Amino acid sequence: MIFPPPIQDRIDAIRGSRTSGAAELTAQAADVLSLAAELAPDSIPDAARLLVAAQPAMAPLVNLTRFVLAATDPGAAAREFLLRMRAAAPRVAGHAARFILDGCAVLTHSYSSTVFEAFLAARQRGRHFHVICTESRPLCEGAALAASLGREGIEVTLILDAAIASFLPRVALVLVGADAVSSRGLVNKTGTALLALAASRFQVPMYALCGSEKFLPPDYELRPEPPKDPREILAHPPPNVTVVNYYFDLTPLEYLAGIVTEDGVTSPPPGP
Repeated sequence: MIFPPPIQDRIDAIRGSRTSGAAELTAQAADVLSLAAELAPDSIPDAARLLVAAQPAMAPLVNLTRFVLAATDPGAAAREFLLRMRAAAPRVAGHAARFILDGCAVLTHSYSSTVFEAFLAARQRGRHFHVICTESRPLCEGAALAASLGREGIEVTLILDAAIASFLPRVALVLVGADAVSSRGLVNKTGTALLALAASRFQVPMYALCGSEKFLPPDYELRPEPPKDPREILAHPPPNVTVVNYYFDLTPLEYLAGIVTEDGVTSPPPGP
């Protein structure tokens, strides 16, 4: 299928994105499908397939495209999905803010817009707290989150990813985002699984924050993540050194204290 340039260009931009979160990419994908409904309705199934393939770790793209393909008005369905997702985010953040108590320290990994909103919601409730952000290499999304929180007047400590075990005894809880949730586990930025294991060892409760759009359909199996540019880790590898760069890992659900959705806090579903 040959798409009109505005559609193809936007799909390519989603495929090439390295730092945008699931919410932002889903909004872009909804725009692509709305545009396809307007310019080339027959292209919607192919556009949906390419959007899912562009970011295979992100469940909202799966749910968005399924919702649109089942609708009689694809453009309206894309907009409706996006509105529902955006309405869910502050509710998730509000539920999570209840865990952020006055005087506590909270550790987070990578950059989740929902986690960011939870911190803002807690501060609006008069809580004074400290956030510990990991760098989240190789692209350092955690450093970006630390900067955003700092601009909001929230005290932040930025640490190495490998330093989490040293800092976990100092925190009350861990909050992370999610790109996908299924019975197999939580898909999130690489390092989340090790963080969950360490949090369990130190008996620090860890919660994943995500709207219902992040839950994969039971019949859907995520595609393997293609490796990313090794130069993000090591620009010039020496002879006989192979650099492997993946952005996501899978965290067993039993290591989570709960999953915070727009409907409240749920216990992680049992594994397969």
